[in-house]
Amino acid sequence: MKRQGTGGDLSEIHVLACRVFQPELESLGLPPEKVTYLDQGLHRYPDQLRASLGEALAEVEREPSTRRVLLAYGYCGGGLQGLSSHKLELLLPLAHDCIPILLGDQQADPCVGCGGSFYLTPGWIDHGKTPYSEYFVTKEKFGPEDALWVGKEMLAGYHEVVLVDTGAGLKSHHRRYAREMADLFGLGLREAKGSRGWLRRLLAGKPEAALALLSPGQSVEVGLYPQAGGLKARQPEGGR
Repeated sequence: MKRQGTGGDLSEIHVLACRVFQPELESLGLPPEKVTYLDQGLHRYPDQLRASLGEALAEVEREPSTRRVLLAYGYCGGGLQGLSSHKLELLLPLAHDCIPILLGDQQADPCVGCGGSFYLTPGWIDHGKTPYSEYFVTKEKFGPEDALWVGKEMLAGYHEVVLVDTGAGLKSHHRRYAREMADLFGLGLREAKGSRGWLRRLLAGKPEAALALLSPGQSVEVGLYPQAGGLKARQPEGGR
């Protein structure tokens, strides 16, 4: 099974992906039966993310035709630490989280996004949680004044919202969401060009400098990642 856009033979692979990558993976022609999406909110709880990925891996290991699992994940604050499969190869991008992957930063620089910019992508807006989406949850419980205070505390140190055009298709509601979030919290707003190149190379299944191929039984370790000392959990995920 080879699909246009993926660049590789998908017959013996299965993809485990954070749902924030769904727009990009769909745009690359990844068949829905070849991917399992996990909830974006798991990134906030690395132990739960690791457990959920382990359960998903166990399910994939039951598929007789699958030989390799592609992990559309960054290190996610340690959420992948120690993850392994006893029978399948694992191929994963060497990035601290999804933002460098979607910006196309092949160096996996852990300081991408450290400069006060809160990044949004189509997947984050459609499937993730942000201070803007959390604002409405808090507003229902405690009112608009407290909700605004909480949101601004979450965004302390940020000066702008950056909407990333990953090539999967920015829609009017994505731009509206970014504009309303920026206006509500008094932040600047701009668009930036992203890339699906890293995900395309992952789907092609060819190990390279920005990807790691692990043999069955070999586990994900922080030392695999460039500049591993910078791989720390930072909140809120997705923006930085």
